[in-house]
This record gives sequence, C-alpha cells and structure tokens, in this order.
Amino acid sequence: MKKLLDYIFLMRPMLIVPVWTIALLGTRAASWRERGLTPFKLDHYPFATFQSLDANLLLMLLFGTLLAGAIFILNQIYDIESDRQNEKLFLLADGHVSVSEARVLYWVLTVIAIAGAFWLNWQLGILFIVGAGLGFQYSFPPLKVRENAYKAFRNNIVGHGMVAFLFGWVIYTNFSLEGVLKSLPYVFAVGAVYLTTTLPDIKGDVDTGKKTYAAEWGITRTIKNAAWMVVVALILSVMAGDYGFTITAGITAPVLIAAALRNSVDLALIASKIAILVLSLFAAMYFPIYFVILIVTYAATRLYYAKRFGLAYPAFSGHNK
Repeated sequence: MKKLLDYIFLMRPMLIVPVWTIALLGTRAASWRERGLTPFKLDHYPFATFQSLDANLLLMLLFGTLLAGAIFILNQIYDIESDRQNEKLFLLADGHVSVSEARVLYWVLTVIAIAGAFWLNWQLGILFIVGAGLGFQYSFPPLKVRENAYKAFRNNIVGHGMVAFLFGWVIYTNFSLEGVLKSLPYVFAVGAVYLTTTLPDIKGDVDTGKKTYAAEWGITRTIKNAAWMVVVALILSVMAGDYGFTITAGITAPVLIAAALRNSVDLALIASKIAILVLSLFAAMYFPIYFVILIVTYAATRLYYAKRFGLAYPAFSGHNK
C-alpha cells in the first residue's frame, strides 16, 4: 500500500490541480459559447451556469491527470540532483521510488492517457500528444530545453495554460482560433505563477547548473515580470469576458505588485497560491462537485506527507517542499 501511495504522489497531485481548473474553465467557456450565454449578464450568474461533471468531463479529467502526472514524474527523474540540493520531492531524490520504476510509470501513464483521449475525442487526442511532447521536450536533457530559461518558460505557459484550456474547450466544441484567444489570459497567468515557483529554488538551481529565470535574473526582476504578466492577464480576461478570471487576477495583481515593491519571495509565493485557490473556487462554482475533488485531494496530500515525511504540505504560506 505504501508503494502504491508513493507512485500516486510521485505524480504530484497538487500540481495537477491547476491543470484540472484551467481545463474545466475551458469547458465552461465552450459550453457558454454553445448555449449563447453572456458572461457579464447578471441573470446568467451564478445559478444558470451550474453544470455537472458528465462522463466525458470526468474521463477528460482522469486522462488529463495521468498525462500531467507522467510529465511531472519525467521532470523529477531529471531533477534529482537539484531536488536533493533544494531538499524537496523526496520520493526519487531519497530513493523511495527507483528511477527505473519512475520511467516505467511515466511511459505507462502517457500511453494510457493518449489512448484514452483519442477514444474520447480525436481533437483531444491530438492535444494530448502536443502536451506530452511539450513535457518530454522540457525534461529530456539532450533536447536542452531546460537549459534555456526562455524555452523552459515557453513550454510551461503553452502546456499548462493554452493546451490545458483547450483540453476542456474541445469537449464541447471544435478546436478554433476563438478557443486559442480565450486561453491567452491563462497563458499569462501560468507564466506569472511559473516565475514565482522558480524563486525558492535559486540556490540549488545555481549550484546544479539548472537555468531558470530566477537563477538568471535574480529575485527582483523575476517578481516584477510576474507582476506585469498578471496585469496583462487581467486586461485580456476583461477583453475575453471571463469575469471569474478577471476577479481572480484583480485579487492577485495587488499582492504580486506589493511583492515586487518589497522584493518579497514569500509574498510572491502567497500571490501565486491565492491565484490558484481563487480560480479553482470559480471552477467549482460552475462545477460544484469539483469542491469535493479539491478537498479530497488537499486532505489526502496533507495526510500522506505528514505520515510519510513528517511535513506539513501543502502549506499556504512559506516555501513548500
């Protein structure tokens, strides 16, 4: 049982939450488009927008979980040294799961996820191949994407922002330029969150030669760039009529701007957690059962890390390991 739990949490479920959230919001955007709803019209909010997680949506989330989990496993395989330096992600770094086991798990999850996506929807299957390709390209050392801060940043925002949004979009309607444009606020928001997550690991990344924006730019510039990206995301969300995102960015932007003014890593990390939390709550407003999924995922993760490593993870403040 312990080994099975290790395999499950090697997939890093809490990092998959933003993928679920953005995919569900992509579904919501496509659903509103098909139903002819107007985002800012009050009588369409919130009760007229409640939706259930039907079989297709649940399967999309399941296969998306397997794909995202596989990508995070592959990333950890090639990040063992920096994770050890930064004293985080103990499963591989401390040998609780072997590298060979992790490799097998990566390939099994990836194949099942892509096959399942094609079974659901051929457009979803293609998007899963794109997502898997971006994740593989990012982590596999010979391709050297991780050694270029710009390319690493690009893969993250396209994969976790645009592609994740389109996972949900193509469940209810066809792939289109409109879907791509409506994903842009999420692209910029993911970029801001990605930049903040590189901040706590600067020392270990520099020591192991891992090139991230924080390692190359330093704390001040990284936080400032994250702040302006949230502001851009806010503007784009207003243009797209995505009021859930607008409110989320409106709450997050002042915190991130304050972090930039104070040069505070802790405040920047809190801002990114606020963004993920508030946006997930908006997704749960459209899909109420998602509240249950979020609570179960959080509680299970807290219990696992407390029992397995004596850690309080995830924590709202401080540097999560």
